[in-house]
Amino acid sequence: MDLLKTLSFIANRLSDRNITWGVGGSLLLSFYKIIDKPNDIDILVDEANAAKINEIMSSIGKPKEALSSNPFRTIYFSKYSINDIDIDVMGGLAIQHDEGIYKISFQQESIVAHKKINGVDIPLCSLEDWYILYWLIPNKQEKALLIEKYLEVNGVTYPQLLIEALRQPLPLEVKERVEKLLS
Repeated sequence: MDLLKTLSFIANRLSDRNITWGVGGSLLLSFYKIIDKPNDIDILVDEANAAKINEIMSSIGKPKEALSSNPFRTIYFSKYSINDIDIDVMGGLAIQHDEGIYKISFQQESIVAHKKINGVDIPLCSLEDWYILYWLIPNKQEKALLIEKYLEVNGVTYPQLLIEALRQPLPLEVKERVEKLLS
């Protein structure tokens, strides 16, 4: 079964449960045609909904060992396998770097778009949020550069998210890149 069928299966189970969640990572980038082949499903969830989403995910998928490693300081991190597809669920996603800890404030306003897949509504995270995250996640800068190129060509849709990111500790290079995108 492919990624999109699995995603719509998950979304179907989460709909009408009053859970704030959104798709991020490589799958999000593939929806914007930034990359071709996403390899897993990354779900961000509001911290307040982390227990509820994990209960549902455990009932539809096989829990996998989720080891939190440096530089991640994520509060709720769990992994599942559904139809041989890996799903990461993260609530309170935070990344430590030389300037401090960057924590994404994920809430209803973080859901900036929806995509219909197999008739099911899929909430999407913002490229702006993932732009920052990819600068901070080790070995993911290449994806940050792809998003940067996309935002330069298509424009920044949610500048307030980048402005909010600048209020947190960020490495100087990332701050300068964000300011350049905003100017």
